[in-house]
Amino acid sequence: MRPRKATIVFNPKGGSANVNTVTQLANQLRSQGVEVTVVHTTAEPGSATKLAHQAALDGADVVIPFGGDGTVRAVAEGLIGTEASLAVFPGGTGNLFARSFYANPTVEQFAEMVLKGTPQPVDMVKLVYEAADGQAHTQYQLVALGLGKVSDAISGASPFFKKWFGKLTYVVRVTRACLAPGALRFRLSTKDKVVDNDAAVVFVLNVTPPTMSALSRGANAADGLLDVVVISGTNTWQLIKFAAAMSFGRPERCKHYYRFRADEVTIESSGPVIPNIDGDSGKPTKKLRVTNVKGAIKAILSQ
Repeated sequence: MRPRKATIVFNPKGGSANVNTVTQLANQLRSQGVEVTVVHTTAEPGSATKLAHQAALDGADVVIPFGGDGTVRAVAEGLIGTEASLAVFPGGTGNLFARSFYANPTVEQFAEMVLKGTPQPVDMVKLVYEAADGQAHTQYQLVALGLGKVSDAISGASPFFKKWFGKLTYVVRVTRACLAPGALRFRLSTKDKVVDNDAAVVFVLNVTPPTMSALSRGANAADGLLDVVVISGTNTWQLIKFAAAMSFGRPERCKHYYRFRADEVTIESSGPVIPNIDGDSGKPTKKLRVTNVKGAIKAILSQ
């Protein structure tokens, strides 16, 4: 059904966010007869989630996050249990979710996709854990969860540097982290297996963007499964060997790479880890339960 009402949730701190583009997008949709509201996120925790949920309650057919993957995840969380659909206009540094399905679109191309596309069910990932201070947390992931110092280099990147230097910020920080990876002991438990390993980083993927396609082949956001990747390198040389295998698109040839699929996994670590949830930092913890929520939301991904 052609959308009649849309809300754009704009994060002005997104790595490539631009208020002029937001205005162009809103005007493009209005020119096609769509009622458009533009709302801005704030520094308040959960701002994007609250704005998205309110937009759905107010009758929006489609809610459009314009920001990075953290903004997209937060908006998607606000749409769980509603009839509104998600449509992502990339406005961050990595834009991994959007790039998993389409190239960086023009305003005109994106508006046409929103108007002519059919919403499809999309999985999300539910994270339940207790922080170091004893407080319980439930959060959702749309693209990837990362655990370990190498992953912290991404989630801990400064918005200021991302705004000015883009992906170079990630390259510098990840390179520095690989020089001292600080591996921990991880135990990953599913219904039918236990994996116990010293690892530099653990990833749980819901969808595989192009830059991570070799890391987890076949992961998609509508199969009801998690792709769990363990990189067991404990020093710089081992991580270099893994990176070399990745550069040829064959990580499975490196003994420090292991992958499996499951609908739920419990992850325990020998020391506190900070969950990297779609590029945003969670709270320090030593144990998480990670569950796929099949068809949690609807998203317009193509015409």
